[in-house]
Amino acid sequence: MASSQIRKRSLKAATWIYVGFLVGALNTYFLTHKSWFLPDEYGLTRSLLDISILVSAFSTLGVTSYLFKFFPYYKTNLAPRQNDMLSVALLISLSGLVVSSISLWLLQPLIVQKFGTNAALLVTYFYYVVPLAGFVLLYSVLEAYAYGFDKGVFTSFLREVLLRVYMLVVIVLKVFGLINFSTFVLLFALQYACIVIALCIHLHLQKQLWLTFKISKVTFKYRKKIFAILSLTFIVIIVGVLRQSIDGLVLAAKQDLAKVGIFGFSAYLVSVLQAPFRSMIAITIPILSRSWKEKNIKEIKRIYQRSSINLLTFALFVFFCIWINFTGAIQLLGINPEYLQGKWIFFILGVVTIIEMGTGVNGQIIGTSTYWRFELWTSLLLTCLIIPLSYYLTVAYGIFGPAFANLISFTIYNAIRVWFLWKKFNMQPFNKKTLEVLAISGSAYLLVYLLFNQPGNLLQMFGATLCFSMIFITLVYWRNVSPDVKPVVKSVLQKLGKSQQ
Repeated sequence: MASSQIRKRSLKAATWIYVGFLVGALNTYFLTHKSWFLPDEYGLTRSLLDISILVSAFSTLGVTSYLFKFFPYYKTNLAPRQNDMLSVALLISLSGLVVSSISLWLLQPLIVQKFGTNAALLVTYFYYVVPLAGFVLLYSVLEAYAYGFDKGVFTSFLREVLLRVYMLVVIVLKVFGLINFSTFVLLFALQYACIVIALCIHLHLQKQLWLTFKISKVTFKYRKKIFAILSLTFIVIIVGVLRQSIDGLVLAAKQDLAKVGIFGFSAYLVSVLQAPFRSMIAITIPILSRSWKEKNIKEIKRIYQRSSINLLTFALFVFFCIWINFTGAIQLLGINPEYLQGKWIFFILGVVTIIEMGTGVNGQIIGTSTYWRFELWTSLLLTCLIIPLSYYLTVAYGIFGPAFANLISFTIYNAIRVWFLWKKFNMQPFNKKTLEVLAISGSAYLLVYLLFNQPGNLLQMFGATLCFSMIFITLVYWRNVSPDVKPVVKSVLQKLGKSQQ
């Protein structure tokens, strides 16, 4: 039951995510085109978002994990109007935002010292971080709360589609000269406000949004456990966003905003590989929480293995499709040639993502279990690895340093989590199909490389992509690499058949 539920909802969420990626691709095209934005201006948008996400993570003080973990207990034991869970989460996180904002103000001299030389544009617009971080924080809390009502598909639509449509409008206004760059940055800083408002309206109409400031019996009963999870998983959340922010911060301080833009461009392309992972997290977290509550280890093992093979298959397919076309697409689309420097950054970060996708939802399984403290310790290890590695490797290897730091840190991080689940619960994500899909993707790419020999024009690019896709998809389907492939294909064909009748 849970497997079919995950498959159906993940497919819907992934659909919205890829609609969003189409809009996001258009946004990225405008932002990286040589005629409209400079690399350092694109780098500014990446740095502002990275810093805002980091500030938001500090401000949450762990409340998103509290919402994930305890939502079933509140829902089961309280009437809707007595549920104080959202009120507690908002009170804690907004208090955290006040502390973070004051800290930014106090750190102003240090910020100017570190970024003033190589990233003067970032210093000029630095305080736009506060409203951007505030709305990112509000959305993160509301999104985690909405997951408990199985709203993962709707929140995917808001974050992946509506947010990017808003940014498309803002970018187009700037491209056509209807607003100046300062107004563009201001509207950029307010982007999350639109999806916060939309989610609030949706929850209110569904009668699922209520605030009460009277402490409930559930909060009182579990207060010690709530405090423990807030205290300990705070670091887990910080580490979760360090991957997104530390690279840009180090590059801005040690290189310049143009390098941030180039790195960010490659990181955006890598994020295409992660789309189903993001949708799967939204769907699986409440199901994993219920499965642990019901002690349904068999179902958790099945989710673990299926998530691994499904995510790995998808990541390999998209990775090679982008890799085949990286150089040709930049040249043909008029993107600033400086972004060609990001080709091997994309390769390294792509390998990191393939490793993460191939190890499935291990973090979510540990995080929703009674062993969530282990997630804390591995996250601490990751912090100790990624920050010094990113700094020293950037000094040594420039723009490639953060990519190498990610590769080393996240390989060790995921290896430890896979080992823990295998040792503790005798569950691991791999089987013979894992090797099979790796062999299929590698062989298909090698054949296309030999046949097309680095495609450089539109016809060659189309032919190479089509050839790789046909070989890969045919073999994956024929070899039944994933038990979810054929049911999904059958479902799509049935819907297409009905639409033609």
